[in-house]
Amino acid sequence: AMLSCGLAAARSAVVLTHRTSKYVASASVSSLAGNHLVVHDTVQEALRNQEPVVALESTIVAHGMPYPQNLELAQDVETILRSKGVTPATVAILDGVCRVGLEPGELRDLAQSGGEGRASKCTTRDLPIALATPSMRNGSHRWGATTVASTMALAHIAGISTFVTGGIGGVHRNGHVSLDISADLTELSRTPVVVVSAGIKSILDIGRTLEVLETLGVPTIAYGTDEFPAFFSTASGVKAPVRMDDSASIAKAYWASRALHMSHGMMVAVPNSDPAGANVEKAIQKALAKAEAQGILGRDITPFILSEVALETGGDSLRSNMALVRKNAKVGADIAIEIALQGKNKGSGLGNQREEIQAYNVSDSIGETRPRVLVVGGAVIDLISKPEDGQKLIVGTSIPSVVTESDGGVARNVSEVLGLLGSRPALYSAVGNDPMGQSLLSRMRRDDLLVGVKQCIDVVDGGRTATYFAVLNEEGDLHTAVADMDVLNYIRPPPSEALRHAEMVVMDANPPIDVLVRTAKMAVGANAKVFFEPTSVPKARKAASRKDFLCCLTYTFPNVDELMAMADGWNDTEEEHWLEMNDGLETIKAAAANLLATMHPDEAHIIVTMGANGVLLASKNGKSGDPQYSHFPSESNVQIENCTGAGDSLCGAFIHALLNGQDERSAVQFGIKAAILSLQCKHGAISKDLEHLDTDTP
Repeated sequence: AMLSCGLAAARSAVVLTHRTSKYVASASVSSLAGNHLVVHDTVQEALRNQEPVVALESTIVAHGMPYPQNLELAQDVETILRSKGVTPATVAILDGVCRVGLEPGELRDLAQSGGEGRASKCTTRDLPIALATPSMRNGSHRWGATTVASTMALAHIAGISTFVTGGIGGVHRNGHVSLDISADLTELSRTPVVVVSAGIKSILDIGRTLEVLETLGVPTIAYGTDEFPAFFSTASGVKAPVRMDDSASIAKAYWASRALHMSHGMMVAVPNSDPAGANVEKAIQKALAKAEAQGILGRDITPFILSEVALETGGDSLRSNMALVRKNAKVGADIAIEIALQGKNKGSGLGNQREEIQAYNVSDSIGETRPRVLVVGGAVIDLISKPEDGQKLIVGTSIPSVVTESDGGVARNVSEVLGLLGSRPALYSAVGNDPMGQSLLSRMRRDDLLVGVKQCIDVVDGGRTATYFAVLNEEGDLHTAVADMDVLNYIRPPPSEALRHAEMVVMDANPPIDVLVRTAKMAVGANAKVFFEPTSVPKARKAASRKDFLCCLTYTFPNVDELMAMADGWNDTEEEHWLEMNDGLETIKAAAANLLATMHPDEAHIIVTMGANGVLLASKNGKSGDPQYSHFPSESNVQIENCTGAGDSLCGAFIHALLNGQDERSAVQFGIKAAILSLQCKHGAISKDLEHLDTDTP
């Protein structure tokens, strides 16, 4: 993230990309930016798996209490979180690099740094300066201790939704005169992170702080109490804006806020169960007077007051402070767990937002009907290389080639075909919050590139937009390809309301298998027919391993290799059996019959693309009776320019024909016409000439 050019820009730019030791480094949208933020591999792995993670600030470690009590507390909090199955992520700046998650030795050094003068307090305004400050010349580490505000900001960049601290800043006493108001409140108004604390620090003006939070539109929740906590004490004399008594309700409120695309965070105040009471409050008043007499202001006042109060109360305040942080960690862990659980149930990743893009013209939206077809799967940047005319592909060296870039992905392509033909589907996919993802979304918004398609796209913070790079031979056939599809793990099922109105649900194999299974079952429950495009042999094999998925399928569109993988599932012995059968079409029919037996019991169809050998339609109706086969030979004299979108064109056109009342044989014939047009297309996977096909008589 290019934090030196502004934190707001960094939030939209950061992309977690490559591993450095035990960390994952961030790559900026700008080539001028260095690697300013790294995420520990345990944190990144938990986020990737949609497991709960809790961010922890570092000011409380470096400046909040003396060594070694600060280290003891930091270790205790991490232990509490891990005991509940939550990954801790202490946030700090080490030698000019933002760290999300620390090694044990680094945590110890951070705890020692405050007393040794090697740590500076860093709120959001200080981040660019801290990143530009080099390490110390004597070889010691220089630390930036993050506050509530800066920890929130960096946690959100990393994709963490929950943050545990001691107390938050706010309006200082007499703040209406001095205008001394903590940046924590500003950050809460613009960063969607749940902050779990013991409330507003008792050295502040709690009532005025709550008024400011209300003005900023920040949901402020008291956990299990009607009176807003006062950090050390459960009693502040101020009524809580909202009371919630369980983590599930708080998580539900968080996801409701994200669904509405609200940018604010949430504050959850947990009453301290071990308050020091009146003794600590008297000490606070005395310390405030002393600070005023000595002219201590701004960022220095909080550590000064805490130190004075600790001396005045004989350690009671320190003990109470440590106790409340431990309790906050327990509550924060429960909230993070519930946020992750509800997020998985929604099919979402942590830190994602779903962006709905209507690609209809304004005139078209009048009297708009709900999509009859939902398409779930990949939206991908395709890079296609083909040797120049007269050149042949030579393995092990480079040759003159033509490289084209286009928007692709099976689900996106099928949606484009359906849109061009007038069927107006809804596309559910995911892209990274990176330059390629923003460019892809921008192009998809344009009617001339994705006509009549309702787009429901998850934009994944920290994700890399899916990329497919194919090398074609001189005939235009695929020689080899590589793909980076990790972001597609964040695809989630369509909402139940959309499924209730759909007639057909089309899925490629890019989403996680559990999402495929859940979507297929929901579709069958809504009486929608399920279509499946296997995408690749490994993915076809993985999908076929789930019998509860196969039995939901009414239609699937494998090529020959994918058919063999699906026909034998995970059974390598059977795969060898298929490969040993070398009698052409009969082998394919036998594999199709094997697969049909595992598909929807009432009706099932397999459309097998066989390259130069044409297309085979294999069908069954009911539980009894032999499969029926129809072979459609390929057309001769077709000049092939690009084969990457032919199968998707056949699939989309086949579905469109069914929507228009055609039977499966007629639908295959119409699909072949569409595939030929895309085979002849030089400038992309899908031919724009599809919109001129006769949709009434396929």
